[in-house]
Amino acid sequence: MNYDDLRQVNVFVGNVTLTQGTLVIRADKLTVRQDPEGFQHGTADKGPGGFAYFRQKREGLDEFVEGWGERIEYDARSEKAELFTRARILRSGDDVRGSHITYDARTEFYNVVGGRDVASPNNPDGRVRAVLQPRTNPTGAPAAEPADKRPNLNLKPSGGIAAPRTEYPEPMKK
Repeated sequence: MNYDDLRQVNVFVGNVTLTQGTLVIRADKLTVRQDPEGFQHGTADKGPGGFAYFRQKREGLDEFVEGWGERIEYDARSEKAELFTRARILRSGDDVRGSHITYDARTEFYNVVGGRDVASPNNPDGRVRAVLQPRTNPTGAPAAEPADKRPNLNLKPSGGIAAPRTEYPEPMKK
């Protein structure tokens, strides 16, 4: 480890693991800079043939986001991670791969860009690849009831805006 107190820069080399709260970063080289307000900005670099790695707990959930890339830049002020070259993010069963991924931990939004560095025999154009899991609503039930299970209300047109309603549909049965 090299520490430059004047410039507020730490350089860690060789099988580095940084833990800060629920954030874990692993790399072969990690450079951490601290700004005047005390926020840290880190750049994690891979070793030969390897990847830098990060993992962070999702806010309010018992789940984690994990990511890999040949380089990862993390900004503690904005809570954003950028993964470069052969980048990959796993979140709630979703698996997203691309050349460059930006992940915002506050909004849980990520942006993925493809590129030649993710090209392989199965992906010659280096396109973004994603496997996304279906979501459920907070109660755990499916987001929408299947069409064949929805009640038929047998609605009839009113005949106009001013015409009073003369018939009402039957109450919905549960």
